[in-house]
Amino acid sequence: MQAMGLFDFLDGIPDDYVPKQRMTAEETEEAFTYLKNHPLFIDHIPEDIENYPELLALQNLQYDDTPVNIATSLLKNANEIMKKDGDKKYFQKKAYEVYTDAIEQDCGDKELMAKLFSNRALISYKQKNYKCAIQDCKWAIENDPKFIKPYFRCAQCLYQILHFSEALKFCNLALEISKEKEIEELKKLILQQIEKQEKKNEEEKKLQQLYAICNQKGIRMGPSKITLPPEYQPQKISLEQVNPPILTVPMLVTYPEFKQRDFIQYCSEQTKLYQILAPLFQTPLPWDQDQKYNLNNIECYIELDDGNYAKLNIKARMLSIMQGYKVTVREFIEILLVCPGTNYYQKQFRSEYHILNDQ
Repeated sequence: MQAMGLFDFLDGIPDDYVPKQRMTAEETEEAFTYLKNHPLFIDHIPEDIENYPELLALQNLQYDDTPVNIATSLLKNANEIMKKDGDKKYFQKKAYEVYTDAIEQDCGDKELMAKLFSNRALISYKQKNYKCAIQDCKWAIENDPKFIKPYFRCAQCLYQILHFSEALKFCNLALEISKEKEIEELKKLILQQIEKQEKKNEEEKKLQQLYAICNQKGIRMGPSKITLPPEYQPQKISLEQVNPPILTVPMLVTYPEFKQRDFIQYCSEQTKLYQILAPLFQTPLPWDQDQKYNLNNIECYIELDDGNYAKLNIKARMLSIMQGYKVTVREFIEILLVCPGTNYYQKQFRSEYHILNDQ
């Protein structure tokens, strides 16, 4: 079978037609370029459309109509573009431009304008341009207050930028129009975030109050240097809500001789150190085989901010301990507990820790 030539698809030419004169290569290329750029065969709109008078004329035919018909046609065209692959930026960009052309017709049809703004908002939402999407949704609602989509889409955008209270408002407005399941689910998510935000605000408020009272009492606070094991489940320094408020602080008791620890959840600022430690010695410490550790035969030390350790007065109240030493309270207080009558104390303790002169 003879291969088809360039013009074999045209009707009205005899099968045995032989041109009197063959085209040169240059003429063939020129003809092919002309056809490729002809409005009937072009597959895209060139940026310099003004250089293609035939294409410009065909395009202008689209606008030779009423604004409503033009906007309706453009809406259909943009929707078809999004149906091709609305998740790709190329198609989103083209559709956005067509929706914008339709909006600029200012056709006066409120429902049509609402659809155009709402559909353009969807593109902005997909591109995470939430503020532009929100504005288009609001314009859509102005044109058609009964159109549910822009309410829902606006709530989605506000949720993404963490404006939960306003997002809830638009969700409720949408639900007044229709009890859609998708809107109900979004509302649940918003309410969960509002609850989390309220808890966070309450915690921040309490923390600010805590810092203010600690500052008044001359107590320095700061983040913890160490991370406690999960089994301790520590409580941070906090305020007991009485009048006046009383500080309670957790205490980590370390026994360096045995590399063991105890954790005391609540130590009131008004309680003396020996009163806090007393319950630890109601029965012998399980790792103290010689049973030398008891309330009358121990020493307690605290690490200062400069890395040195100072001996504590076991009869001192917790408030005076927190005030009287150059120490930052880091969510909890850590003290070292040793027994002077042991070999560890005599031979290792003071070489392992830099102890200041007894106070």
